[in-house]
Amino acid sequence: MHASEQRRLVFHGAIVLLVGLLCGIPQASAITGGADPARIHGWQVAHNAIVLAGIMQIAIAGALAVVRGARTVRMIVWPLIAAGYGSIVGLGVAAASGYRGLTPEGPALNAVAFAGNMVVAIGSLAALPLLIWATRGGPRA
Repeated sequence: MHASEQRRLVFHGAIVLLVGLLCGIPQASAITGGADPARIHGWQVAHNAIVLAGIMQIAIAGALAVVRGARTVRMIVWPLIAAGYGSIVGLGVAAASGYRGLTPEGPALNAVAFAGNMVVAIGSLAALPLLIWATRGGPRA
């Protein structure tokens, strides 16, 4: 059993989820304050995507019960934790600054948002294929 790694992923997932929910506050302010549609959209994306990142971490924590091998579990957990916090940085900075963070060019805040987005991409692409592989059906060694 991987209870400590499951607990760790639930803990960090809950933090990410909380931050995502809190992003609903500036989203609501932008909507009620008549902000530019791009600003509203930025906060909507941050709110929804960060919430989903936290939920994904908590859900995957439950799935770790069927993964064999402590090393494999760690190779899934840590990139997911990094991706969760990367989503906070990438999407939070993008929403707050008005930059998108889709390229590493331009102002420093755009570069920070880009770096956060890259952590999300790399962490997710490292962990999820491994989770798929580690939970596939068939005989186990």
